[in-house]
Amino acid sequence: MTDATPVGELWGRRAAHRAALGAKMSLPAWKTAIERTNTGPGSTLLDLGCGSGEFCALATEAGAHATGIDASHEMIKLARKTAPAAEFHVRALGPLPWQDGTFDVVTAFNALFFADDPEAAFAEAVRVSNDYVVVCDWHPEHPSDTITVGWSVKGPSGRRHAKTPQPQEKLTIDIPQHFPDEATMLRAFLSTGGYQPIIEADGEESVAQKIRAATEQFRTQDGGYRFANKYLMSVFRKNPRK
Repeated sequence: MTDATPVGELWGRRAAHRAALGAKMSLPAWKTAIERTNTGPGSTLLDLGCGSGEFCALATEAGAHATGIDASHEMIKLARKTAPAAEFHVRALGPLPWQDGTFDVVTAFNALFFADDPEAAFAEAVRVSNDYVVVCDWHPEHPSDTITVGWSVKGPSGRRHAKTPQPQEKLTIDIPQHFPDEATMLRAFLSTGGYQPIIEADGEESVAQKIRAATEQFRTQDGGYRFANKYLMSVFRKNPRK
């Protein structure tokens, strides 16, 4: 399936809230990816699972021609406003319509595990890349507070990370999250796609109560919240001598 998906629809339900409160969480990883791949003027880049387009905006600011795909119509609508110089398509992870080696860089930030076949999605990323493929996921060896809260509230997602070859480089990226108050924190958690099914089943207030209980340990003295998270970034190269 190459158009919008049920998962994309879930993430699109509160896309505006997600974009405002959580989309830039991955900014440290985005900056590292641009640096490590030498993305700049003349570069071509494809972002898989681009969400509301903030990484593509950063890439275009660096001078690259950026393309993004996402399985949510609502996210792509936002992306076209966020990064008007980039190109966006509503498309699920899977077979890609581009020829071999079309892009200098292909990125996937917390994206491949949404694919029906993560290994096939990774293989497509490699195929359409001319050199770099950057895969960034929650770190498997360093528990992240945001994931700990999610497991406590709704249980493990059951998603499977792609099994990939050994990358040329592995990096651990700190991804801190800060919210000034309880209301903002709740809106951020409730805006993610993974919470939508449990909201449907149990009601929003019931889910909010569970989030309040699970996040109490992360409350700061000023009434805000701080979550410590880590990504594992894997950098693959097809042409390491370039």
